[in-house]
Amino acid sequence: MQYSQSALVEGIKTKDVFVYNYMISKYTKTIYCLAYNILSPSLNKQDIEECVSDVFLDAWIKINEFDQEKGNFRTWLLVLTKYKALTYRRRKTTKRVVDIEEFEIKDSYNLEQQFFLRQDQEKVIKVINSFNPIDKEIFFRRYFLNEKIGDLAKNFNLSRSAIDNRLLRGRKIIKEALNYE
Repeated sequence: MQYSQSALVEGIKTKDVFVYNYMISKYTKTIYCLAYNILSPSLNKQDIEECVSDVFLDAWIKINEFDQEKGNFRTWLLVLTKYKALTYRRRKTTKRVVDIEEFEIKDSYNLEQQFFLRQDQEKVIKVINSFNPIDKEIFFRRYFLNEKIGDLAKNFNLSRSAIDNRLLRGRKIIKEALNYE
């Protein structure tokens, strides 16, 4: 059964359960999409669904605040959704407040170690760039794009053992460059 906007509003005002169910079936997707867009980065699916349920409950309770002369019922529901979702998001972020005095800082970030790692990465890239073009591409596709050795063998018209040998040679060259430079 279809309801016009005024019949829908009047039905909800008179607390008609059938009209309420119609409202839910008609507007759930729209309200869920808006709530999802506001809450998805910080809240999970259950929280978003709870927010949508609360919007429908608010619409049921606050229906007398809706003025048909001033606006559209769908827009009013979307405004309710926006504010309810923002309240959910704000509530979630305030729960994450940590007392700074109870917070213990553990310095697992070693700047010197990161510096040397970065230097090693630059050496590895320089060594890989010195490979012949085919070896360079094989190495790159295997270790950076995670292509399978069998696929590489097909793409380069080489045997599987030839690909393995090229990769082994490349790894040896890189190890020597890191150990002896």
